[in-house]
Amino acid sequence: MRSRAFFIFMISLCLGCANRAVVKGALSSDERREYVEQTGALIPQRLKDPFLDGKAAAGMTKEMVVFVYGQPDRTENNRYGISWDIDNIESQALVDLKDSIWNYFGRDSVSVKLGIVFQGDTLARFTGDLTR
Repeated sequence: MRSRAFFIFMISLCLGCANRAVVKGALSSDERREYVEQTGALIPQRLKDPFLDGKAAAGMTKEMVVFVYGQPDRTENNRYGISWDIDNIESQALVDLKDSIWNYFGRDSVSVKLGIVFQGDTLARFTGDLTR
């Protein structure tokens, strides 16, 4: 009886967790609010509201975009994902260190849902759907 109850518990736990999308790097709305409370003096007021709403806005840093949308699905030169590892910096293309293009794919994993262009560390422009 105990093993059956444990089995049912594990199945229900798996089903409950299956509906939650886990996006590497993205913060929940409560975590974003806490981030703004802790570093609020460093974030311009015009960027706080979109950040808390979970949307990109021109002027955001790469870190803020990762906290909203998670790691990009593809960067320019078809490089997938972003490595924040300092040891890997020599293998990155020089253009990634200056201007970057980040793409987030749609559910079909082919079409680009959101495209973001950075100049340095600052979001310059974006196209596509801003909802997560």
